[in-house]
Formats: sequence, C-alpha cells, structure tokens
Amino acid sequence: MFLVTGASGALFGRPVLSQLRRLVPEAEIVAGTRHPGSAPELAAAGFKSRRVDFDDPGSLASAFAGATAVLINGTNYGTPAERRGSQHAAAIRAAVDAGVQHIVYTSWPDPDLFSQPLMSDFAGSEALLRSLSPDATILRTTYGLAQTVGRDVATAAATGVLAAPAGRARTAPAHIDDIAEATARVLATGEHRGKLYTLTAADAIDWTDLARLASTVSGTPVEYQPVTDDQFTAAAIAQGIPADLVGLLLGVYRAFRAGWTGTPTGDLATILRRAPRPALDAVSAAVTG
Repeated sequence: MFLVTGASGALFGRPVLSQLRRLVPEAEIVAGTRHPGSAPELAAAGFKSRRVDFDDPGSLASAFAGATAVLINGTNYGTPAERRGSQHAAAIRAAVDAGVQHIVYTSWPDPDLFSQPLMSDFAGSEALLRSLSPDATILRTTYGLAQTVGRDVATAAATGVLAAPAGRARTAPAHIDDIAEATARVLATGEHRGKLYTLTAADAIDWTDLARLASTVSGTPVEYQPVTDDQFTAAAIAQGIPADLVGLLLGVYRAFRAGWTGTPTGDLATILRRAPRPALDAVSAAVTG
C-alpha cells in the first residue's frame, strides 16, 4: 500500500496522487489527509482516504498500518519551524514504528545555504529520518520556488520594472509537474532507497531572465534593475508591506545571492529518465496558472 500524506493539497498532494496512479494499481493508493470528510474531491477521483494528522501522534499508528511506502509530505511551509519539526518527527517515528519499508520525505532545498529560522527544522528532520530509517529517500524539492520568484515577475509585469535585491543570483526551480512525477516514481519503486536528491531544473535563470518573462506576460518591455537591501526596504515599506515581512523577503534574497538553489543538479533527470522542463517554464506556469 502506498500512502501519500498531505494528499488534499491542490498544489502538491493531488498532483503526486495523479502521477502515482499511473505507476501502481489505484487500489493500492491511500490518500492521507487531516480531515478526510472535508476532501470529497479525493473520493470523487477514486482514492481511498485515511485520517493522517501530524498534530495527533497517537492517531498515526493506525494511519500508517499496512503501508509499505509512505510519503511524508513536508510542504506545509506556512507552519512555524518548531511546530513543523515536531509534526515531521512524529510522522517519521510513527512510520518507522509501523514497519513502513520505504519512507520518502520531501524536504527543503540547500538547507545549509538558507539560514532563515523559518526553515531551520528541515535539517533536523532529515537527520532524524536518516538515523531511524537509513533506506529512506530524501527529496529536497524546489516546490514553491517558482512561485517565490514568480511574485517578482507578476509585480514587474504590472509596474514595468523588476526591481529586486537579487544581484547576479541565479536559481533553478523545477516545474511542479516534474517534481510531482519524480516524487511518485520514487515512492512507487525501490531503486531510489537510501538516496538524497535535490530536484532542480537542469538550467539556472537569473533576474534578467525573469524580467524577460515579465515582458512576455505584460506585452511591454520590462528591465531588471538591481537594488540594494536598503532601497528595497524603503520601497517595500512605502508600499505598506509590514516590516517583519520585508525582513523575511530580504533573507530570501540574501540566500539567493549566497548561491541558494543556484546550482542545477541532474537528479530530476535521473529519476524521470528524461530531461526536465526548463526553469523559466516552471516560473511561467506559476505566474500564468
């Protein structure tokens, strides 16, 4: 049995389920979600559901019972790091105690280059998983990265200029469809056990490329204007963006400038056995829907 947690998530859980049903019998797939009754779309799509609540560790033994492979979906990025770390630890321990043969964990890309406290728990979760289940597969996905830089594209398309403190940074976001397919493939087979993969596009783009995409979206020329942190802060506050959010955004840009997600890997191509979609296509999909 293949159990996908966070299955009701429209941007990741359901795409993984859709890809998984192409690889294994549908009867062997179970969608794990906190509130099965509030996710009728899963039943309508033909999936069996189980209650999986990371905040209720006592419920996880029955949730994972009988599963041979489990996806511990770590894409709940809006959760504070301390709470998310506890949630993931509970899920990891429960899966191990239930005798799950293959645990797949979706983690955060390049945690050593991303010093923001809001994602500080992922390295600890990876270490715990590796200590308890050496055969587990860790997928450091770039899920959400296309949306992150896509906000710059959307703003630039509306204003006519892409002003960001990104310097000469580059980034390699993978297309959500490729990430979902790769996750499903890893879950469905045993050939990737014990591996750690970073799922990026095969190419990296910079903010000049993002400005070019903004030009395509808006139909008018858009140029990239690098700005300093202070200039960005002043402009953001003038727009009414709260100071704490400005600080978070600056931390992300600093990570980009330090090389976070800037080096493509061949891991996605290895799993998919084909070339992944280009990075700019990933951002375009996030911007245009």
